[in-house]
Amino acid sequence: MTSNIQNFLFIALVTFSAQALSDVIIYPTTGLNLSATPGFSSDSSLIFKPSADQTSAVQYRLTTFRVNDRDVDKSKFKIKTLYSSEFKSLDRYQLVLSGKENANPVNANFKFEPTWFDIPGVYSGIISSDTNTPDIPIKITVNPITTLSIDPDNFKITTSTTNIPKIREVDVVFGSNSPRWDLYVSAENLTKHTGDRINKDRIFVRIKNDSKSGLWLALNQPTKLISGYATPPTKIATLEFFVNANKLEKTGDYLGKIKFLVKNY
Repeated sequence: MTSNIQNFLFIALVTFSAQALSDVIIYPTTGLNLSATPGFSSDSSLIFKPSADQTSAVQYRLTTFRVNDRDVDKSKFKIKTLYSSEFKSLDRYQLVLSGKENANPVNANFKFEPTWFDIPGVYSGIISSDTNTPDIPIKITVNPITTLSIDPDNFKITTSTTNIPKIREVDVVFGSNSPRWDLYVSAENLTKHTGDRINKDRIFVRIKNDSKSGLWLALNQPTKLISGYATPPTKIATLEFFVNANKLEKTGDYLGKIKFLVKNY
């Protein structure tokens, strides 16, 4: 007799739990899937459809948020609902349902704004409620991004000698969300419309005011100039270029390209 009562109670509890979980249906049922890039806001939304029996308030917060087995600051992920005038951080509970919806659906908007210090990769997490409503899985793919610009982007260099070099200065503005990176510089042979050329091994570069090495580096092959870590776009160096003269070369304008290459880790 005791055994029959225990079985009956167990079945009743399971049935009650299943009913509680069905009080709120969330669309899409697969959760949130976003793609994000530093410097841009990534947005998505969910629809919360309460049943007529859902008369209590429901709050949600981000319970886990990780990338590469490391915890991520939960305050980066935000929500805006019918009951908030602005986006609020999900590192704490935020009201999504008041319990007075009368089975009407409620839309919630979510936003993630990665910084340049958020490494590329797949960020995963769980949004949970303070009741028995279903958990919401989230997946955010932070894309790798590297930007580089120079000022001026076109420039002339007058040939000279190492004794009295005529230097052309160029500012480099660089940004990357890669944890580590190396910046390389190389050059093409300079050519004249007549077919005459200046070999690239006579094009030189160095970093202005570099206390570690003030040596001129030939650009006949990719040359590593700068290494660093994740950074928003910022001026990282002023480069100095000069072209070593050869008295046998004909005067005139020689054209070519300076190339910048980035290796990300």
